[in-house]
Amino acid sequence: MMTRSKRIYVLDTNVLMHDPTALFKFEEHDVFLPMMVLEELDAQKKGMSEASRNARQVSRFLNELIEAGNGAPIEEGVSLVRPQGLNLRGSDAIGRLRFQTRPVDISARLGTVMPDNQILGAILALREDEPGVPVVLVSKDINLRIKASICNVVAEDYENDRALD
Repeated sequence: MMTRSKRIYVLDTNVLMHDPTALFKFEEHDVFLPMMVLEELDAQKKGMSEASRNARQVSRFLNELIEAGNGAPIEEGVSLVRPQGLNLRGSDAIGRLRFQTRPVDISARLGTVMPDNQILGAILALREDEPGVPVVLVSKDINLRIKASICNVVAEDYENDRALD
């Protein structure tokens, strides 16, 4: 079990497509989105499935959060202010939403440039940029969690009701 120090949670695409409100469920901790997650969300938003609707909802939330930042530099992240009408139980403490803002060359470390490896590469770069801050990958993809373990990255499954207990 980790200490209650501030952490950075990296959300995988499948978490956001499963629960668009996941962005707002990490209390005072920061949420980090790799560029590949944004690419995958973009690719998934067409269609009428629940997953497609969720991908569109995540995009709306992200747009709202960036607009609420009033032009603050995106490199510094934006405050994870909960949208009007979104009632979530749990702490009202909020962290920041942070984005991967520069490319990471992962080929030297992870070989093939596949989406999962791009996400892992972004996490490894984030850890180098933020030594001492625990970084946790949250994914519903068991194979990605296994790859993360191999790369010595802490990974956990997403529990839909994580902030509701």
